[in-house]
Amino acid sequence: MKKSKKGASNVTRIETGDGPTSVFILKKPEKYTQKQQLQRLKHKIKKYCVEKTIKCEPHSMDETADYIVNKCGLVEVDRESGEFINEYTQMRASFIIQYAPELLGEYAEIPKLKGESAEDIKLHIEQAKEQMKRAMEVPQSAFDIDMHKFKKVFSDVNDNIHIDIEKKYGYIGGGCSGGRKVRKEFNRIYKGIYRYYGVTQEDIQSKSKRYMELVRTLSR
Repeated sequence: MKKSKKGASNVTRIETGDGPTSVFILKKPEKYTQKQQLQRLKHKIKKYCVEKTIKCEPHSMDETADYIVNKCGLVEVDRESGEFINEYTQMRASFIIQYAPELLGEYAEIPKLKGESAEDIKLHIEQAKEQMKRAMEVPQSAFDIDMHKFKKVFSDVNDNIHIDIEKKYGYIGGGCSGGRKVRKEFNRIYKGIYRYYGVTQEDIQSKSKRYMELVRTLSR
């Protein structure tokens, strides 16, 4: 186990059957460095400025999907493709764990991490993997999601942007592959999608999950 001397977290690397897995055990530092304090202040200021720009302009997930295609120039991935099926399977299992854990029986909730030893962390990883496996075995008739994947490929086929949405639970996610220019374009598109999806007046007043996700995304 390697302990960082500089600050906030310890890192343990565990060898599993699928290869090495890094586990980060986050600890709140006893005292922030001047640089950390400045970073926290900068983030608070940015978050404050972002919140001032948020207005009550919500759109549905169907409208957001149209925006992704018509305004952002992404194309929906074929739902029969291996790429889509793989991500759909992973997302559905994750949503079962989050929204319908009762379908997993004894694996509805895995025990909390007992300690920071390599043995404790390895056991926790194995329990999490078994929970995910059980979730994947839940039939679609018992739980399903409405996931859609959109993609934009650049001149270099290895450079691409993808956006994933799930309409039932209001999820928006995504990622990119490529250099700085591609990452910059992804951030622009991703923030634009979140801002278009927007929030209701009730979201603003209650600081709902939808509102907090919007603030977090725009503050990146």
